[in-house]
Amino acid sequence: MSVAGRGLRNAFRNVTRAISVVLILGLAIGLAVVMLITHRAVGAKAATALSSVGNTVMIGPPGYAAGGQLGTFLTSAELAPIASLHGVMSVDESFNGAVKASNLPPSSAMGTVSTHGAPTVRTIGGSEAGGHGSGGSAGPVKQGATSLKYPGSLALATQGLACEPKPCTPPISFFTIYVTGSNQPTAPANIGASTLKIVSGHAISGPSSAYDAMISTAMARKNGLKVGSTFTAYGKTLTVAAIFESDSQQGNDTVITSLPVLDRLEGDPGLIFSAVVTASSLGELPKVTSEIERVLGPRASVVSYLADARRAVSALDGVKSIALDSLVGAVAAAVVILFLVMVMIVRERKREIGILKAIGTPNGRIMAQFATEAVTFTLLGLVAGFVIGVIAASPVTSSLVSHSGVSADTGARGLFGAGSPVLTGLTDISAHVALPVILEGLAAAVIVAVLASATSAWMISRVRPAEVLRSV
Repeated sequence: MSVAGRGLRNAFRNVTRAISVVLILGLAIGLAVVMLITHRAVGAKAATALSSVGNTVMIGPPGYAAGGQLGTFLTSAELAPIASLHGVMSVDESFNGAVKASNLPPSSAMGTVSTHGAPTVRTIGGSEAGGHGSGGSAGPVKQGATSLKYPGSLALATQGLACEPKPCTPPISFFTIYVTGSNQPTAPANIGASTLKIVSGHAISGPSSAYDAMISTAMARKNGLKVGSTFTAYGKTLTVAAIFESDSQQGNDTVITSLPVLDRLEGDPGLIFSAVVTASSLGELPKVTSEIERVLGPRASVVSYLADARRAVSALDGVKSIALDSLVGAVAAAVVILFLVMVMIVRERKREIGILKAIGTPNGRIMAQFATEAVTFTLLGLVAGFVIGVIAASPVTSSLVSHSGVSADTGARGLFGAGSPVLTGLTDISAHVALPVILEGLAAAVIVAVLASATSAWMISRVRPAEVLRSV
């Protein structure tokens, strides 16, 4: 019988002990796998947050406060010098509009309205609403009409709104589709999202004057539209050039056009409500922010999310440290467990080892046999550990993050009183077993097996056949 075959058979010489060893090793390796998954998932989320918001600066109207509608605008001419500043990579200018959906529900669907006078509609939190609906684009908007149907439900359209005096229901004017015009139409920040993926058609050009638009998959399904279809907005016919997917309800409710097209639709050429300036690096961001403030002065509000991002991810760094320490501890525990098991096995078979040496079996062959046992225990423990890791990774990661001080809403407030779409999703961490985790787990298992095998090899080398045979 081969050395590997003999070692494999010996591993199950005592079935009860083999099962016990595998289960104990599985728990230790499972903890290591969970901590490895958590460490990678949290690290990736923190890196994504910093890279997504860390090198951007937002510019908006002067003195804009949460819930306020000051009705002021910037112009393209005012922002033109920004593009030539040192360290500025791009300037994404945008303007906002709103159109009433064609599927406005009948008044009876809105419930009972108080007869004590016209109800005052407010957003939950206290500020008067001025015609904005479900999560829609912030800032002053001009109302128009469209042939599009609102893609969500009535409850979704009035989410976050209240009215007084009671009883009343927010009026149907809030069944709104938002329109965003930008010179960088594929930038997800324009629609309050962190991702924007074109799934059909082609992205429109920011400087284009063609009446083309991009709509969400939800909007396309609700209206039976596809690339090349047409719809009307502000009395003009627009063609669907692309259909996109985003990770926010606000994105699903928004139609995207080029900036010149929305300016013409609203009759306000050259006006800008907000802009996102991208710096060349995190290191350049403070200087870029300072230069923008110098150029624009009191004419605009300048906001960077960098400080908020760093504060937010600092709690995630704490989770990473805990995961790393636990990972090292779990691997060390697995090494100690297997070490003790192999010490016990070598001592139990000391007589067998002495006889094998006495009949001329090379030390290397004997050591390989016991190493095979150690590898067998480790690999079976690794399989059990991965099963535990798959089951426990997500709840353990969520628990660590929820107790770390990271909030679902970090409180980071920039323009419009709204948090960064990336920072507000910091607690949404996907923890799963990926190929790198499997490879790293195998590497850890090899380390455990090698260390335990080295111990058994050292003990085997010290066995003297003559001493063993005399004690028989």
